[in-house]
Amino acid sequence: MVLSSIPDVKIQTGDQPEDRRFEGDLIFCTIDQFLSSYLTMSYGLPNRLANLNAGAGVGSYLVFDEFHLLDPESTLPSAWYAIKQLSKLAPVLLMTATFSKTMLDMLAKELNATVETVSPEEARKIESRIQTPVLRQRVWETAESGLSPEAVLNTHQSRSLVLCNTVRTAQRIYREIKQKIDADNLSIRLLLLHSRFLPEDRRRIETNLHRLFGKEHGCDDSGSVIAISTQTIEVGVDITSEILHTELAPASSLIQRAGRCARYPGEQGKIIVYPVEKFTPYATDKDGKAWKDEMQAAFQWLQAHTGDVFDFDKEQEFVNAVATPRDRRVLAGLFAGGTSRKEDISRVLGGDQQASDGRLLIRDADSFRILIHPEPNELLENPKSASGFNLQPVTLYGLFKDWQQRADELGLDWIAKRLIEDDDKHADRNEENRTDYDWKPIIDSSLLTSTRLVVVNPALAGYDPDEGFLPDRGGTSFVSTLPETAATQTWEGYSYNLESYEEHIQRVLTAFETVILPELEYPALVLEKTANWQTGSVLEAARLVCLLHDVGKLSKGWQAWARAHQQAVGKPIPASFAVAHTDSDRKNLDLQAATKEAARRNPKPHHAAEGALAVAPIMFNALPKELAQAAITAITRHHTPFTCEKNQGYYLESLAGKHVTETVSFVPTETRRKINPAQMKTNQPPNPSFPQLLVNPGQEFGWLAYTLLVRALRRADQTGTSCGTR
Repeated sequence: MVLSSIPDVKIQTGDQPEDRRFEGDLIFCTIDQFLSSYLTMSYGLPNRLANLNAGAGVGSYLVFDEFHLLDPESTLPSAWYAIKQLSKLAPVLLMTATFSKTMLDMLAKELNATVETVSPEEARKIESRIQTPVLRQRVWETAESGLSPEAVLNTHQSRSLVLCNTVRTAQRIYREIKQKIDADNLSIRLLLLHSRFLPEDRRRIETNLHRLFGKEHGCDDSGSVIAISTQTIEVGVDITSEILHTELAPASSLIQRAGRCARYPGEQGKIIVYPVEKFTPYATDKDGKAWKDEMQAAFQWLQAHTGDVFDFDKEQEFVNAVATPRDRRVLAGLFAGGTSRKEDISRVLGGDQQASDGRLLIRDADSFRILIHPEPNELLENPKSASGFNLQPVTLYGLFKDWQQRADELGLDWIAKRLIEDDDKHADRNEENRTDYDWKPIIDSSLLTSTRLVVVNPALAGYDPDEGFLPDRGGTSFVSTLPETAATQTWEGYSYNLESYEEHIQRVLTAFETVILPELEYPALVLEKTANWQTGSVLEAARLVCLLHDVGKLSKGWQAWARAHQQAVGKPIPASFAVAHTDSDRKNLDLQAATKEAARRNPKPHHAAEGALAVAPIMFNALPKELAQAAITAITRHHTPFTCEKNQGYYLESLAGKHVTETVSFVPTETRRKINPAQMKTNQPPNPSFPQLLVNPGQEFGWLAYTLLVRALRRADQTGTSCGTR
């Protein structure tokens, strides 16, 4: 395949947030980033933008690598829900080298998918990297007792890897080996890598790992080296070693770890598996017994085959022998629980505040983001972009008890604080494209349930560039910082110039045609085909929502507020001028005080749901019912994903039809013919049946259309609005 242009390749992870809005052509992201976006609770964006990325995966070619790593209680069922939906529109590829045959066959049958497997001959060629195989050899052994510094040092040659199941164990082993190296004056270099490093330090350590353990390792005469790591090294790290020490883990993880020993043609290596007393982090949930049983079965199987050389076939034999029982239970639960998971997801997508924590649909134990700072208010400009570390809940709850005790001993005023995000549910509250934050003290661990971002007193926790986050060591001088460049932050529009209704609509439609349309054409086409809608109908709906999204601002109440605002800032406007955005500057305190007083006399009414209700007759006349509902929902939620789903009473101004008519010329002729401003509902009291006009997650194709439309509208609206900002 030849590409017509070089694709824009992006990475979106917690550590590398290069594409928070999923705007690249080829995006590499974690399963958490994908699912949180698809389920309208994006990890990379503030709550007010949570529905912006939901449509990014619709019609996209999706590749799920290392599919076996998905948590069967949380991540896997939600990923399965997304895959079942999205595979109707575009190809989906699931990849792994460690599926059991049972899991592979059952998944393929359920998805009506084609299975592509590697033959033994192909596997040997892959191992050798050349046509004439020069095979590597990996000998597997089991140890009689747990992992220790002595075991590592006694078997060390020149390149050893040590893989631990938890960060705490990895840090302990690192410190103990370092003490022995220093005490005995050994010429051994020591590295530590886990998930709790700052991105720049992680990159530095990974660079050293590739240099010291890469294909050409030793060419720089760097001498003897030992690297200690966690599961973070199981995937995506191309290194090799002579001896690999690993704590017992599930079979699939052991195979992944083994890939970091004797990785290249002709190499010989040894893998030593150590028993564990605790099965953390695997056997910690309600499926813990199954994980524990599999890990114990894996160790027994390996004991029976200790000293054997494992090739690809032997690895598959190992996985099939010990993972099949749990895989059968996992898949049986996955298929049987599809309806229940669909209901849970539908409640979360619908904004049901009584539903259980939606983030548990992504991770059974959603992680906390931990910051360190003596003056947390200095981070409030963009706290979610501040440098920090991720911890699992069970880890944080344990640490908090220790922090409480040490804070008492040190006489500290505060232990930790939780982030409070302004979460007003009505769309118009978020029209200024900003999010207000604050910190609240955490006086006991029960308050941790109300947040996912915590700042801890630097007297209690710290950081070391070689050891990472140190929850038990304060006073290290480290403090979390905000990014230096705005590129890593979400766009916040603080200042606006006066903009007429007609100017704004033209700018939004121009942004749609030039920026959004090229990306929307393919997903719109495949959705139309799958839903049996007329070709071009989704693009027509997109143009209609861009054209009509701000009709609610043409109400008497909204325009009265805008005129009072302009009077307060000393720039009055005539009654015939329809305002879309007023002059405003959040950094000008005098101006803010004047406009606040004007708003007290003339309160700013809502406009999103009101505008959607006003143009509903046009939508139902121009579009199929389900697509019309999707368009109405996109307008209702174009400032926030979950409104209160009710409208205020409104009256459109007498010139509202005229202003809309003047914008109709901005859309293509075929769309223009379907628009009659006289059909608008010009006045409406609060309407309790308004939610019936909206699409719901149970309407599969209508919901997918909504995600595409609201993404197109919000991006076009923000791009167009930025042309009128200061």
